[in-house]
Amino acid sequence: MWNYGFFNRFNYLTAKSDIENNSPRKVLVGELMISPTEMDKISRKYGFTNIGFGCVVSGTELNGIEIHNAEIDKYLTNKNGTEWKADYLKEIDSLSELKQRDWKEKFE
Repeated sequence: MWNYGFFNRFNYLTAKSDIENNSPRKVLVGELMISPTEMDKISRKYGFTNIGFGCVVSGTELNGIEIHNAEIDKYLTNKNGTEWKADYLKEIDSLSELKQRDWKEKFE
């Protein structure tokens, strides 16, 4: 149970609970170009929100997060169809490009 992240904040059970409470969340690990709040402007359209976990993650935490996100992805695929993830990532990439362009313009 420890290896599957059951003793960590995010795991299979927390994903099921989020889905049951109609508040699915995807957990983001690492340094992000775009804040989870900014990403939520797009992700809410697909029925979920994002949580930034940070950069320092143990192996068991990562296992729990991966299992959590996999359950959320299954739910979202059932809700939005099989192409939702590709569409979502295109929109996130566009937002990222806009942020990079804005950042460059400020410092040029």
